[in-house]
Amino acid sequence: MSEIKVEFAVYGALKHGISNSGKAMDVKTTLQNLIIQNKGVVTITNTYMGGDPCLGNTKQFGAQIQRDGATYYFACLEGQTIDFEHGGNLI
Repeated sequence: MSEIKVEFAVYGALKHGISNSGKAMDVKTTLQNLIIQNKGVVTITNTYMGGDPCLGNTKQFGAQIQRDGATYYFACLEGQTIDFEHGGNLI
């Protein structure tokens, strides 16, 4: 497995889609631990991210990582699975 360092990661939603009602959590440390435990593959859920920051709303996830000397970003909706070892958009 490549060495992966999470630079930032957030998980949250806009309550009822209202732009000034965002609720999100910093999940950087949580994500780093999950990447190590699960060999780079993480399912983005309320349980794995440490809670539900915006009850009743579909959450979104975003992260930026360093892998093999390059920076990648990831984004998805809750319930999706990401392979941080192989995927991502190169910055």
